[in-house]
Amino acid sequence: MSSVSKAVQSFIEDEINSYFVAYSGGLDSSILLLEVQEALKKSQLKTLKAIHINHNYSKNSKKWEEHCQNFCSLNGIELLVFDIDFSQIKGASLEDQFRKKRYEVFNECLKKGGRLFTGHHEDDNIETLFLRLLRGTGLKGARSIPIKRNIGNGDLARPFLNFTKSELKIIAEKKSLVYLEDESNKDIAFDRNYIRNLVLPSIEERWPSYRKNINKFITNANNSYEILSDQVKEDINYLTNEDVNQIDIKKLKDFSSERQKNIIIYWINLLNLNPPNSKVLNEIIEKFLHASKAAEPKLIWGTKNKKGSVCLRIKKGYLVASPLS
Repeated sequence: MSSVSKAVQSFIEDEINSYFVAYSGGLDSSILLLEVQEALKKSQLKTLKAIHINHNYSKNSKKWEEHCQNFCSLNGIELLVFDIDFSQIKGASLEDQFRKKRYEVFNECLKKGGRLFTGHHEDDNIETLFLRLLRGTGLKGARSIPIKRNIGNGDLARPFLNFTKSELKIIAEKKSLVYLEDESNKDIAFDRNYIRNLVLPSIEERWPSYRKNINKFITNANNSYEILSDQVKEDINYLTNEDVNQIDIKKLKDFSSERQKNIIIYWINLLNLNPPNSKVLNEIIEKFLHASKAAEPKLIWGTKNKKGSVCLRIKKGYLVASPLS
């Protein structure tokens, strides 16, 4: 069994019966789909469905959809096709909007549970890290792409994260695999493509082993984040008692300002609300926590029509967070 097959097989579990593969028709997802199918051959009670999302962005979108239908038909795999109405996409970043739409589809597919595989590989992981660093990410973002996380009522797994695209290409050549090349991957108007096609090749020319060193950084960031998470969980338990929606302000003030910030961000995420940006976070720590208690002050970020927006209040010595409604 190849190392790629072993990586996929490690995510096949007895208690999970429904498996999905995000299938674009490209190199990574084509190999992944066949590997998952092979891994499930001995499990007659388990189901496999491929998910193809047509973004309708390219003039070739329909041809790609047809390719995916033919590929799945040839290999006896059920294909679910979803269309995104490109004309309805709004927002500053087309990349982010497409990603949001894709994950809406994934959430819907996994509403009854199961596991979704995506073909993200080592190169994707490094690109994501660069994107996040350029946007000013913190330690959590520096962890880059998680190998597994919850989605819908199931989870998402990425078994190829330790394999480079070059390694996957060799596998495709050995299998004589026919796959699609998305011409939009060359469009440097997209931030990820700019990094992929211009930035990283220049880095590789100067530092040929950069992937190995970047992966060391990602591993260190993950380890540091886990240590920090363990500490902040203890802090939250100390500060919230039985009601996680309320933090004891007097106890909170005993911590350093940087530790307070870490607690606030973790706490807001724990409540499934949108965390404050750095400006709002500084205002909370430097001003809001020291506001007069008599008027029960409020601090709001977000808007009423945006999910996860927050109303932060001080009430009877406690910091209270609730959805803005």
